[in-house]
Amino acid sequence: MKNNVAGGHNGKQSKRDNTASLFRESATASVWTPDYVLRLRQNIHCCRCPGCNGASPLLQFRWNNHVRHSADISCNRAAAEILSLTAPCVLTFSHDLAEHLPAVSHERLQMNHHCLQLFEAYRNDPALLLYVLHGFIHQCRPLDPTRRAALAQDWLKITARQRLEQDFCRQYGEKGYPPLVLQKGENLPMEGVVDQDVRLQKWIERRDRPEETRGQTEWEQHRASSAQQKILTNFLFYELCHNFFPGHPVEEWENNFTRLCQRVRNLLLLLAAIPPEQDKESVCALFATSLRAARKETFSG
Repeated sequence: MKNNVAGGHNGKQSKRDNTASLFRESATASVWTPDYVLRLRQNIHCCRCPGCNGASPLLQFRWNNHVRHSADISCNRAAAEILSLTAPCVLTFSHDLAEHLPAVSHERLQMNHHCLQLFEAYRNDPALLLYVLHGFIHQCRPLDPTRRAALAQDWLKITARQRLEQDFCRQYGEKGYPPLVLQKGENLPMEGVVDQDVRLQKWIERRDRPEETRGQTEWEQHRASSAQQKILTNFLFYELCHNFFPGHPVEEWENNFTRLCQRVRNLLLLLAAIPPEQDKESVCALFATSLRAARKETFSG
């Protein structure tokens, strides 16, 4: 059974039936498989990059009622499959036998599903998508699951989408760039990989600019490039799937959003230094390398 929550090709009745079945109590577990996993499976030979060290980058998260397939984006090969996709992002739903494991929260699954639905509706503009996701999780915090579902369906309507886009454009016009994306950023430890590509000297220069000037320049360049927008869209799809955004508990939603924006900002810095139209492979490999460096720094700290 295939339901393109992030692809948009199935009929309304099929989507409604499949969505309802994802959260029902039964002897089966819902299985969610992003398309980047399916592509990696087609070429399953082990990668030799330092990110996986000869092991497969494919990952699996299992509960009694849910199985989520993903991949480690710090692997060069996985990063290329995740970020370089030019086709629409697709999430495939299926079912498998339940296992004797703890159950994942239905609230967590439903909120993640709502965010993936919003991704499908607003993915053509990653900045607008982040704006919508932030507003959605903020308004959902005090609501029960039924009212959250109603809010999600309301924000998928044409009238609501037009209103949200107008609100976003008004903020963009006043601020010059989307402040939600560029506030409270943390820099990836890229110094350790600069020697691999002389173009990353530009990354260092951009990083050291004043915050407001740097953010406006980066985002203006991003909005002017369809290749950059597609990479950011692919990355947001990965984040929503892999990290079950906005996560659990509710009190962590805002922090999880801030961390998401930090990762987007770091990718923006890299895209500004190396235009993906010229060398998409380098962008993917260097982003994976920077994530490995950040992980190593965290563990060593």
